[in-house]
Order: sequence, then structure tokens, then C-alpha cells
Amino acid sequence: MAISVYSTETRGKVPFTTIDDGRVRMYVCGPTVYDSCHIGHARPAVVFDTIRRYLEYAGYVVTFISNITDIDDKIIARSRELGISWRDLARRYQDEYEQDMAMLGVLSPSIRPRATEHIPEMIALIQGLMDKGVAYQTPKGVWFDVTAFPEYGRLSGRTQDDDATEHRVEQDEEKRHPQDFALWKTVKPGEPFWDSPWGPGRPGWHIECSAMSGKYCDFQLDIHGGGADLAFPHHENELAQSEAYTGKQFVRHWLHNGFITVGKTGAEVGEEADGEKMGKSKGNAFWLRDAFRVASPAALRLWILGTHYRMPLLYKPDLLEHADNALGRIYNCIDELRRRLEGSGDVMPDGGKFPNAVAEVEEAFRDAMNDDFNTPQALASVFEAVSRINAGFKDEAPVAELKAAGNLLYGMMGVLGLPLERQTTGGGVDGFVELLIHIRNEARKAKDFATSDRIRDGLKDLGVEINDRGGESTWTRK
Repeated sequence: MAISVYSTETRGKVPFTTIDDGRVRMYVCGPTVYDSCHIGHARPAVVFDTIRRYLEYAGYVVTFISNITDIDDKIIARSRELGISWRDLARRYQDEYEQDMAMLGVLSPSIRPRATEHIPEMIALIQGLMDKGVAYQTPKGVWFDVTAFPEYGRLSGRTQDDDATEHRVEQDEEKRHPQDFALWKTVKPGEPFWDSPWGPGRPGWHIECSAMSGKYCDFQLDIHGGGADLAFPHHENELAQSEAYTGKQFVRHWLHNGFITVGKTGAEVGEEADGEKMGKSKGNAFWLRDAFRVASPAALRLWILGTHYRMPLLYKPDLLEHADNALGRIYNCIDELRRRLEGSGDVMPDGGKFPNAVAEVEEAFRDAMNDDFNTPQALASVFEAVSRINAGFKDEAPVAELKAAGNLLYGMMGVLGLPLERQTTGGGVDGFVELLIHIRNEARKAKDFATSDRIRDGLKDLGVEINDRGGESTWTRK
């Protein structure tokens, strides 16, 4: 069974094809680093990491690019709020993001470009769009003219008459069309800036991904991925500016993961309580590092992969606990498998019914992943392998057969990014201290200084000294 994918652009499944045989050019939008990660950031990272892993398992050589947006309105505003430089803020939260992704088993990208390291490429691209007559300048900056690209809306299905005010589309009374978007923003007082042919300023959000994919993949990608919220306007604008510049198809396969929705413990999927998208702006974000205290990072990854990537994913703390329990079944099996294989040597199977059963499970796993990366079905194959291995224990299956089944189980877990060793749930004493400090910081933001002071004094009595600086808190033991 060949790989098929659901393309956002065609709104249906299509055969997976690549520009170069045996190679995949893959670009996934990374974070804007102005704050800590919530679990909504974990989903695209885990989803596209798993897709990358499977493509490599299937024999492709994958160039995986994921950028860091390190200059943005939100970064500038947050740096002012905390009283630190925007560069230090961006570096701090990029480091934190990369630590969190490592905890989740997300592989490092082949290339991790930072926006501010590619300003010359962005200026060159904008100049090219100006020269082609599809961009224009106003006192506020340089804008892409959507009316000069007749296929605008091809990805998202929107028309040029749709209202743009509800999305991240900058307003300017001198714009020619409401959906025209910023390529370059004229500097405002106190903001960072770079020199350009249009005066000092900084790049718009959308231009960075086109410039970086252009530099590393010649403006042609096999897969471009990200959350569903990026399809419009971000990816629509990327498509328009890239194809207007090159005249070539920008992306073969657009893949978008669904939102994480928030529900109450005990609520069922589909009930009204479960319909709200998670996000910082809604005040319902659950921080990733807090999630690591509820369940192991491996359980969080299993929970994400337990729902097809295109579908909404319901978050409730008890679902993470269920995922941790499910992982326990796998690790109990692995522990017994290791005990039985200890000292057995590298013996390969020589026939018999168990290896045939292994082949059936592997085929089901491949079929699931070939069908638009259906990880829930792939996980079913993992648990089927566990069941068959456990049955092999009862039947005293030969060591060689158990080893073949174990190799398959290890291989499938590797594709899904699940570790082969148990992970500790929660953060221990240090994690509890960090959780209290996080609660204290939230109280400070809400100007609940009584609660803030009680937590500080209580920790001090326990020998923990809190140091507040620049809006952030660190701690040491006395």
C-alpha cells in the first residue's frame, strides 16, 4: 500500500509524491518564542515529528526544517513587560521550547533557522515582489497586493471578499485591499529595526517562512505543515508570495493538524464543555511543564497520537492518566521480554507461526501509517504486538520468536517516538517547587499579592529562596 495524504489544498486524499525520488523536503512552522509552551504547541511538534520518523522508516531521506520566529509584535511587547531585551527574551524561550520538545522525544530539525538570521533573504524576496509589481509601499511599510495573485484563497477556500479583520491581518487605511498583508513594517519608536530599500523597519510575519524555505529548498516543498489555525492567513500568504515570486508550485502537500479543545473532567467528547479551542488568548492554556507533572512526557505523546492528527483533540487531565496506564502495559511487556531474552544472544527466528503473526502486525502498522499517518490505528498494532507477545510468554514461545516480536515492537515504538524505558510521572520535589512558583507568578499577574506572599514565605520556611528579576522567578535552596 502506497502512502496517501490528505491535502488541505485539494480537500481530499492524494498519493504522496516527491519532487526528488527518495527525498522529502519538509517545512513545519515553529513557534513565536515570547512565552512558555502550552500543550497546544506540543501537538504539531509531535505530529510532524512522527510523520518525519515514518517517512524515514519507509526509506525516504528527509530534510526537516522548522523555524523560530524571534522577532514579532508579541515578542516586543513581552520584552517591554519583563524589562529585558527582545533578543534575550527570544533566546530564553527558544531554549525552553527546545528542552520541552526533547522531553517529548521530538527529534531536532535538520535545519532550525531563526528569522533574524535571514533578514537579507527576506529583503531580496520583497524586492523581487516589488519588481514584479505584486507589492507596493505605503508610509507604514510594504504590502503584498492580493489582487495581483488571482489564485489567492486557493489553499483556505476563502475569497478576496471575505472579512479579514478577525485574523492576523494588519490594518492600514492606505492599503489597496483589506486582505493585503505586510511584507515589511516601517519602524515605530523604540522598536528594533533593520535597514532596507524602503527605510528602517522589520519583516512581516509571513515573509520569513517563504524566504527560509526558498533558501534551503529552492521555494519547492513536498510537505508544508502546521496547525489548522495557520492555513489562513499565514500559509495562504506564504503560498501567494512564493508562487508570485517564482511562478512555480510552492508546496505539493499541505498538512494541518486539528486544534486541542478543553473539556471538564468527566465530560464526553461532543458535549458543550469540550468545544473551546485551547489558547493563551482565551486564558485556558495548560502549560506543557505543568502537564509533565500530571503525566510522563511519553504519556502526553501517546495521548496526542491516540487521535488522528486532523481531528480535534480533547484535553482532560484524566485522559493523560489513561495514557500513562496504557504505557504501563507496554513497559510491563518489555520488562518481561528483556528478562526472558537476557543472555539469549542475537538469535534470529528460523520459521514458525510467531514470525508470521509478527509480519501480520507489521503490515497492519504500515497500512495504518500509509493511510494519511493514521496513528490511532498504528497504536492499535503496537498493542496487538503486546498482546501477542504476552500470549507467547504463556505458551512458552521460543526465544527466537519472542525476539522477532520484540524487534517489531521496538521498531513501531521508534516510529511513534515512544521511549523504550519507563519515564517518571511528575516532577518530584523540584517539580512541586516549580509548580508552586508558577502558581505564585500567576497570582502576581492577577495582583493577588496575599497569595503570592504566602507561597513565598511558605517556601522560605522550607529552605527555598525565590529570586524575582525582570518579571521572572528563579529559586535556590538555602
